[in-house]
Amino acid sequence: MILPGIVSVTFKTKSIKEVLEIAKQAGLAAIEWSENHHIAKGDIECAKATALLTKEYGLEIAGYGSYYRLGENMDIIPSLETAKALGTNNVRIWAGSKPSSALSREERESLIAELVDAVNIARRYDIVLNLEWHKNTLTDENESGLDVLKRVNNESLRTLWQPTQALTFEERKTGLKQILPYLSYLHVYYWDESGRRPFEEGIDMWKSYFSILDSDKKYYALLEFVLNDSEEQFYKDAAILKDLLQKGV
Repeated sequence: MILPGIVSVTFKTKSIKEVLEIAKQAGLAAIEWSENHHIAKGDIECAKATALLTKEYGLEIAGYGSYYRLGENMDIIPSLETAKALGTNNVRIWAGSKPSSALSREERESLIAELVDAVNIARRYDIVLNLEWHKNTLTDENESGLDVLKRVNNESLRTLWQPTQALTFEERKTGLKQILPYLSYLHVYYWDESGRRPFEEGIDMWKSYFSILDSDKKYYALLEFVLNDSEEQFYKDAAILKDLLQKGV
């Protein structure tokens, strides 16, 4: 089962209630709340209030989009505590800030050691950490990302997935197949060489991506990166995504 939703950072300048209104009007089922733009880490009262409001709007909370980043000497505990108050056990984190190919062996080992420590802390909160699948991190290439997941080998570490622009369509599909046992949910958008485009233009690609997923599991497909940050375009994208999921892939 694949449920359509939104990444709240899609509308970073809008209030929490405004984002929920948009999600409800679009007929979406879930939301990932942003740490930097909607619920600041450590703001427990905001997290609790947002949890209640999200429930009132009939949406599930897919996760908390943290900006904890490996290699930056950051404290992950405030993000974990905020996620607990929000009522989610999924926290997104970033796997460093350099391309995997540019890392020395020592740098890579240091990042993985820090990740192991962060995962062990998260386990105490009954929280799963989810790697952002993104350029200029340990997950920018399929083999690098898969290596990290396998080496940590902990049920409290999983990954998100999105179509990395630096990879070809076939490479993206290969990577999605490889990380399927570790996959939590997906960030959904369509870009071409010029940048953001209407989701409809990438529908054939997304049919292929969705067909790879395990039909017996539950995933969230969360929209972001809307053309021109347009609310009107977002509603169009959401309608196309919902229609695709309702038809089955």
